[in-house]
Amino acid sequence: MPYAIDRKGMLDLAGNSAEYEFDVGAHTYTRLVYVARATNGSVRLRAWKLEADGSFTNAGSEHVVGSGTRTRIVVFDNHRIVVVWLDQNSTLRARGYTGTANGMLEGSSVTVETTITNFDLVAVGVTTGVQQPNPDNVVYYAYRHFALTMLSANGGWKLQLGTVLDSADVSLGPVSVGGPGDRVALSCASLNEIVDGAHPRKALTLWRDAGQIKTRSWRVAGAGVTLLATAAESKALGIGVVHGMSIGQNNDVFATVVWPGASNDTSRLQLLSVAADGAMTAYATAEIAQTPVFARLRHHGTDAAVAYRTGDGHLAVAAWRFAAPGGSGAARTVLASKVGVEQPTQVRLATLVPSDADDPVPIVTLSRVAAGALRLVSWRLKKTVLVVASGPFSTTLAMAKDTLQSLAGHVGDRAMSAVATSTRKDPLRAVLVAAGVGAVLMSLLATMARSGARRVERRVRRRRQFWS
Repeated sequence: MPYAIDRKGMLDLAGNSAEYEFDVGAHTYTRLVYVARATNGSVRLRAWKLEADGSFTNAGSEHVVGSGTRTRIVVFDNHRIVVVWLDQNSTLRARGYTGTANGMLEGSSVTVETTITNFDLVAVGVTTGVQQPNPDNVVYYAYRHFALTMLSANGGWKLQLGTVLDSADVSLGPVSVGGPGDRVALSCASLNEIVDGAHPRKALTLWRDAGQIKTRSWRVAGAGVTLLATAAESKALGIGVVHGMSIGQNNDVFATVVWPGASNDTSRLQLLSVAADGAMTAYATAEIAQTPVFARLRHHGTDAAVAYRTGDGHLAVAAWRFAAPGGSGAARTVLASKVGVEQPTQVRLATLVPSDADDPVPIVTLSRVAAGALRLVSWRLKKTVLVVASGPFSTTLAMAKDTLQSLAGHVGDRAMSAVATSTRKDPLRAVLVAAGVGAVLMSLLATMARSGARRVERRVRRRRQFWS
C-alpha cells in the first residue's frame, strides 16, 4: 500500500456535548483547528494550534457564539469562519468570525429561518472567479459563500446561499424551495464551473420523501440558486451522506452513501457524474461496510478522507480513492486506514489540504463517547512510495523518508557495533567495513537528493500543464 496513516496527538475537551451539538474545522495555512460545540445551553467556539508533532496547543480564548444546541462550522481559506446553530426557540442563526493568529474577531449574529428542526452546512467559496487560481496570479476576493439546507417543522426544506465578508459580517442570499421530505444531506463540488463568463459551483442534495430517495443537482452562486435536475428511486433511507469532488473544471463527481444498503449490515456507495446541464449519471456502485463522514484530501481529483466506526465500534480514519467516470477498476480503493482506541457515538472530520499532492495531509477527528465527552485526535496521511517519470521511462522509487532515515539509522548502529568489535580483533578489516558502510550511506543520500530534484521538476511541470 503506497500510503500510510499515523495517529499523532490527542486532546480531551472539558465538558460534555450531545450528538449533533459539535463540529470541527481547520485552517490550513495557520494550522488552527476550530471547535464549535454546545455545552450547558450555550454554543461556544475555541481554537487550538495543530503543532508539527501532532499535538494541540491553546490558541486564544473561548467565544460564546450564542445560546442553543445543534451547531455546524465552516472554515474558509481566507480565514473567515461561519458558525450556524439552532437556538432554544428552533430559530436557525449564523455568526461570522475573522480568524487571526492571536484570536478571533466576532461579527454580528443573524437570523436565518424560524421553526427549523434540522440543517446541513457546506463551504462553497468564491463564485465570481476561480478560488484556486494560478499561484503566480494573486487574486483577492473580499467574501466567501456558504450553502445550507433547512428542514422546517412545518414540512419541507430549502436550500439557501449565504456570504461572510472580510469584516466577519454574515448576509443571506438567494434561496430555493427543495420540496417535501426530510433527512437532507448536502455537498458542493470542489472547483468552479465556467458558465457564460461566470464561475458558479455545482451542489448536490440527497433526501427522503414518501419512501423514495431523491437526489437533486443545483448551480449555486451569488447570482442565484438554480435547480438543475432531479432523480428518484424507491428505497429506504436511514442515513444519507454526500461528498462532492472535482476532477477538473466542469468535471464534477459526487459520492453518495446510503444506509441501509443491500442489508442492514452494509451501506450502498454510488458515484454520480454531473453534466453541465446538471444531468446525473450513476457510473459505479458498491456495497461497503462503513457509513462514513467525508473531508477533502486534495483540491482536485477523487481522493477523500473518511472517518467511521468499525464493526466493533472503534473510530477509524482512512483515505479512499473513487473511480473516475469512464475509468476501470473498483468503485472505491482503500489507500490507507488506521483504527484508533476511541469508541465514539458520533464523529466529525476536518483536513488541512496541502498545496502539493505529494505532501502529507494532517487529519483531525472530533469524536464523542457515550457519556458526552469530546476528544480531538490528529492523524497524518503520507505517501510511502512515489512514482516519478524520467524521459520515456517510469521508475518506482521508494521515497518514504521515514523508512530511509530509519534504515540509515539502523545501518549506522550496526556499523558502529561492527567497527567496535572488529577494531579489537582486526584493525585493517574494521577500516574496510567502515569505508563500505560510508559508501552505502552516501549512495542513499545521493538517491534522496536526486529524487527530491525530480520531485520539484515534476511539480513545476504539473502546474505548467494544469494552467496552460
